[in-house]
Amino acid sequence: MKLRLPQSIGIGHSRPAPVRPQSGARGATLPRIAHGVAVVAGAITIGLLALTGSRADSLFDESVRAEMLKHRDGPVAHVETEYNDLFIAKHNSFLVMSTRYRAESNIHSIVNLSDPDDMPAVYTRIMSAGLLYPETTGRVLMIGLGAGSVSTYLARAMPEVRIDVVEIDPGVIATAKKYFGVQESDRLRIIEGDGRVYLNRHKELYDLILVDAYRELGVPFHLLTKEFYALVKERLAPGGAMAANIAGGTKLYVSTLVTLRAVFSTVDVYPEFEAAHEAQLIAVAAATPAPGTETLMHRAEALQARYRFRYPLPGLVKKRIANYNAGTGELLTDDFSPVNLYETVPLRPRKRQ
Repeated sequence: MKLRLPQSIGIGHSRPAPVRPQSGARGATLPRIAHGVAVVAGAITIGLLALTGSRADSLFDESVRAEMLKHRDGPVAHVETEYNDLFIAKHNSFLVMSTRYRAESNIHSIVNLSDPDDMPAVYTRIMSAGLLYPETTGRVLMIGLGAGSVSTYLARAMPEVRIDVVEIDPGVIATAKKYFGVQESDRLRIIEGDGRVYLNRHKELYDLILVDAYRELGVPFHLLTKEFYALVKERLAPGGAMAANIAGGTKLYVSTLVTLRAVFSTVDVYPEFEAAHEAQLIAVAAATPAPGTETLMHRAEALQARYRFRYPLPGLVKKRIANYNAGTGELLTDDFSPVNLYETVPLRPRKRQ
């Protein structure tokens, strides 16, 4: 995931500035990303970590998060890995994993240490839209771990679902465990490896495949091509779906949708912001025909009643844009995938008719 915030929030600096509320899609501060999540001031009791209600096993080490809550605000660690240059920083109860490119900080994960079911980054809440497409969900594959916010959220809410998370960077896995308290269980496995290589080598079928793999400059090109999406399609169980995190507003955005549509019968988008051509969004793709709004709402209400998700699924149905026409784009293939170039070419808003 990649959420761009201004340097003023202090990530990666020795003297962090305070977090200030700010509006706007790009460059939002933590409170803006949380969309109303209150920033907790003062001491937070360790007892809050144990308030799991009827949720399943916590899937994180409470002692690790308790220690992070005690840490002063500002930089916590700088971790150089084989693939990434990671910065861990704390802001009130929020712990952030980010990378930096030139003068810009790119946030990859945000966790609320005092609330295990909070999803401060709004797009992570929208990833749950993928659950609306399979008739049943028993196995989930996620490509990209980050700080484990999405996989932990789903595993806690859905105690009978098995989740495999594939992460190429062993340093990210170690950082997620050491600072964010991520831990595995019988239902949640973390697998070190490249997501595409994993799909090539393993024939298991999944009801839902989530793709949220980022490096400093964006999604690795080999996870954006027609050949990759065809492989994902092969690993979906009958009626299964994939959901992918896509940053809008660039030529890469429209080319990604063109490429998805070359493989899947259904490609719906769920934008985080109102202007779909600018939004960071979740694209949900399936080999089956697109379900109608009434069908999606029925599934959302049934799943919500069963699992009691913190962020209700029926609200996501209202965000759906079915078969959104993003404009012209080029098909991305293994032989033609200028990802780093396309993600720097901004889209011009289309004129209203």
